[in-house]
Amino acid sequence: MRITGYFKFACPCIGLICLFALFSVPVSVAEDYSRFVMDKQYYSCEIPSGWSLERTPEKDEEYRIYEIQLLAPKGGAFIYVSYYAKDNKDFWGYEDFLRRNSRNVAGETKNSRENYGPVKECSLNGRKAFQLERERLVFLHPESKSDESVAIREFFYVVPSFDGGFYVVHYSSPKTLYEEYMPVFRRITSSFKGL
Repeated sequence: MRITGYFKFACPCIGLICLFALFSVPVSVAEDYSRFVMDKQYYSCEIPSGWSLERTPEKDEEYRIYEIQLLAPKGGAFIYVSYYAKDNKDFWGYEDFLRRNSRNVAGETKNSRENYGPVKECSLNGRKAFQLERERLVFLHPESKSDESVAIREFFYVVPSFDGGFYVVHYSSPKTLYEEYMPVFRRITSSFKGL
């Protein structure tokens, strides 16, 4: 079959449009995901293959906090997925976690470097949950005289567990990249399943 006229012109244009669409696909769609299941089946979720996964099983057992840390391929964004057993060594329960992460050590919720949003009750995949957002200015070299800093934006879901523990899904990113990686966080949280 011979291609003439409009179709001769349209075919290369369609090819360019498809190529452009491929490279402009949002991060969450372009990523491949696989199912991750934590030891003892404490939780499962889908994780992006392009992100680095870090975990220390020995510390999980020692602190009774079963956590994975996902590091974005660029820009310093992190997503943590954690299960805090009832007898964990950091928090007395999900209320303690929320209280300590919704204000700074001085008890402030807002100052020139930090802004903590209110804790809001919500639902995550049909389960009672809480959400919290905060923004902080973090110094890159706190051990030196340098005042170089980066604005960090964070989002937390905290889900009480039926066994007295709780789950945390925590997204932390430089403010400039927050929206770029938010689709990945949404994919992880929408696929999250606890005990």
